Amino acid sequence: MKKMIIADPIKETAAILEKALEAEVKATGNLLLVKKLRKLTIQTDETKFMFKMDCDITFQAMQQPGLMINKAEILLLPSELPVFLSTLLNHPQALPTNYMQRLVMDPNVYCLYLETRELPGAFANRIAAALKAVDC
Repeated sequence: MKKMIIADPIKETAAILEKALEAEVKATGNLLLVKKLRKLTIQTDETKFMFKMDCDITFQAMQQPGLMINKAEILLLPSELPVFLSTLLNHPQALPTNYMQRLVMDPNVYCLYLETRELPGAFANRIAAALKAVDC
């Protein structure tokens, strides 16, 4: 008699994301949350600020098997933005047609919001490569 193996797609996806992003993944129902720590140093004329911030990356299951709503909120220094976006756009895994981004700019730090509906591993691989390009 053959035993039936019941896979847990959320746990399997979490393992893929942990490996790609090199960060802990927390699962709550059909939502996976990754907090990727970034160290930023902001230099103004007279002051230097050093702080650590989490990049929030979420993956939410959709009705279509395998596909997820992938979102990321990434803090970047102005000098990092072109490097991050170039790596993201030139990644071997092309961006899907439903890719959306929004940029909020403050004088010393930018917040880039990204969203796709695709396989979570593809999104995670692109984000991981772009973060590595800016030394995260």
